[in-house]
Amino acid sequence: MLYVASMVGHAIHGRLGVTGGPEVDPASYDTYGAGDVAAAQWSNAAVGLLGVVLLAVPLLPVSRRLPRWVVLTPFIVFALLALAGGNGMIARAMTSDVGGAVFGAYCLIWAALIAMTAKHMPRPMIVKS
Repeated sequence: MLYVASMVGHAIHGRLGVTGGPEVDPASYDTYGAGDVAAAQWSNAAVGLLGVVLLAVPLLPVSRRLPRWVVLTPFIVFALLALAGGNGMIARAMTSDVGGAVFGAYCLIWAALIAMTAKHMPRPMIVKS
């Protein structure tokens, strides 16, 4: 939700980037039309909300009836994306002056939390017919 809040704030102010992320080159704005920066950030916020919804599925009672792999797949995908993004941002921050190490560290923490949640997720119930 912190990512979603960051994207909403950037959308409202018509800014590219993410809080704690790499600096955005001012020339990046040239590729967007009027209102497109806000639309892009609203889209990023929507993707973040989709992630929150997918990661909340195990909290629903119906998830106990789903095969474990169905519930774990979004966790694995998001953990890998966060791990790759975090490592990439930290490496870029260490080898250039664009910044982004803070958001990269957030991503690594999120990857670890998602992975731990997946590891400790309850097993599905056995439904006998």
